[in-house]
Amino acid sequence: MDEIRKLMVKHLWWLVLLVSVGMLVCHGLGVKRIVVDNTSLILLAIVLVSPFVAAIKKVKIGEFEAEIQPEEVSRVTREAERSIPVQAQDDARHVERKAITTIKNLLDADPIVALAKLRIELERRLRRLKQSTDPGTRNIKRPIPPERMIRELVAQGIFTEKFGDPLRGVIAICNRAIHGEDIRDVDARKIINAGFEFIEVLDVMIRQHAATRPLETTVITPEERDKLAAAMYLLTTVVPLVEKPERRLYRLTQEELDDFIDDYSEFAEFIIGLEPASPPAG
Repeated sequence: MDEIRKLMVKHLWWLVLLVSVGMLVCHGLGVKRIVVDNTSLILLAIVLVSPFVAAIKKVKIGEFEAEIQPEEVSRVTREAERSIPVQAQDDARHVERKAITTIKNLLDADPIVALAKLRIELERRLRRLKQSTDPGTRNIKRPIPPERMIRELVAQGIFTEKFGDPLRGVIAICNRAIHGEDIRDVDARKIINAGFEFIEVLDVMIRQHAATRPLETTVITPEERDKLAAAMYLLTTVVPLVEKPERRLYRLTQEELDDFIDDYSEFAEFIIGLEPASPPAG
């Protein structure tokens, strides 16, 4: 099809020229069976222009571009793929986030709504990460724009510019699509797949940041260490994804507690309490 269009574009000018000359000669000789009027001229102009319509990539009015270019989408997704550390991918992919499942369901129904949901989820994670690194931002009533959060997180060393640039690009394309710029379904899917990678890795960053920054550190004696290592613990969890949600209480040794936490992501329950417990009587 592209070859036919290229052939038409290549040879159309002289075909139209011949038709125009023929119409001019007929009009000059007064051939009554051939009428040259405004309608004929308009149709001739449409014939001349029509092969070029398919070549139009965007309509630009002032600073507004009506279509998001496939080349731009490819560049952003390619940079996104390169920006995700392999180890972060392995840490993130052990479970699919509920947000990702929701976006996948929206994608089949309306890609623009799916892009809007992706943008919301990315901003939510950036805000959580920003609040964990700078608790003072929790009290700010006016939301911080995602672009500014990315810039500040890069400045704080939470992630690199190599990670932040394509993340900013994904959010920017989401914003443009939400505000009316056309995007092909295939390109929307590319952006959403790149966004899934960022959601997963940002979730890992949030967990790691919380787990590696204690609020307080106190030196203890070897005797206290040995006593705590041999202690029993009461672990309280909630199982939410059943017909009748449950609260569960476990009595675990330190070794059993370590095993439970290692496999925690595979359990359909979440921890709500942990405290020392006396060993069972007898």
